[in-house]
Amino acid sequence: MSIGYAPSFPLTPFFFDLLLHDDEILLDEPLETRSARLARLVPQEWRVPRIAAAGVDEASRFEADALARGHEGVMVKSLSAPYVAGRRGAAWLKVKVARTLDLVVLAAEWGSGRRRGWLSNLHLAARDPDTDGFVMLGKTFKGMTDEMLAWQTKELLAREVGREGQTVFVRPELVVEVAFNQVQRSTNYLGGVALRFARVKGYRPDREAATADTIDAVRALVT
Repeated sequence: MSIGYAPSFPLTPFFFDLLLHDDEILLDEPLETRSARLARLVPQEWRVPRIAAAGVDEASRFEADALARGHEGVMVKSLSAPYVAGRRGAAWLKVKVARTLDLVVLAAEWGSGRRRGWLSNLHLAARDPDTDGFVMLGKTFKGMTDEMLAWQTKELLAREVGREGQTVFVRPELVVEVAFNQVQRSTNYLGGVALRFARVKGYRPDREAATADTIDAVRALVT
């Protein structure tokens, strides 16, 4: 196995596993064996950083370093596990650190299926300190319990200001804590950004809409 690169084409390969070597299939070998073989063949600077953590503190430091380098999180793998394409399962877990924002609900859409009769898909917005208005960031129906769906349906209908199809528009009064993995640029909304993998953690009765997170704070999180 030989590895080379062209200086005029500035790309760096990163190898995270070794599945085939000199016609030997390694899929059923444990990760510990595959990693050791990979380390003998590929220079360290071309291998994805990894550790076999001896404890929680060491693993936490490694995770913090990964986040500082701009990664979303880490992969946690069993050293004894074979390689299984397309599946993670208990031997292969993706661990991400979710951040949260306190956002304002502008509208909600009626649910379908088992959520029929409840307002489910929330329209989320950040506060615009320049206009005292709110800037749409996206929608989410994830993370809600049945109790939350029932409560928010009652509360949102009490604040209804109009309807359009399946959408109920409301006064911007309710603040909801939303977890997300990433803020990315988007042309779908006037604010130019959108939340990736947004899900509701809970409502914030202790906060008013005038104290919700601003669109400037959201834009500062773009990666």
